[in-house]
Amino acid sequence: MPVVGRNIAQRRETLGLSQRALSDQASVDRIFLRGVEAGERTPTVVFLAKIAPPLQTTVAALTRGIEQAMATPAQDS
Repeated sequence: MPVVGRNIAQRRETLGLSQRALSDQASVDRIFLRGVEAGERTPTVVFLAKIAPPLQTTVAALTRGIEQAMATPAQDS
């Protein structure tokens, strides 16, 4: 779900947080967070619920755009 990773990264950067600061505040693994932001890992609802408060947002806001991304067929390069 690259869209979720982009949403997380954008919100984190808007708040001026590093990945380390966010992972420390949310008590999540920094390597996993990096993977989620890069679209290489799929976050769980529990993970999203942990990072939402330090990002001053909601799980719903972090997942915004998933429906559109899933409805758009992948294009081959």
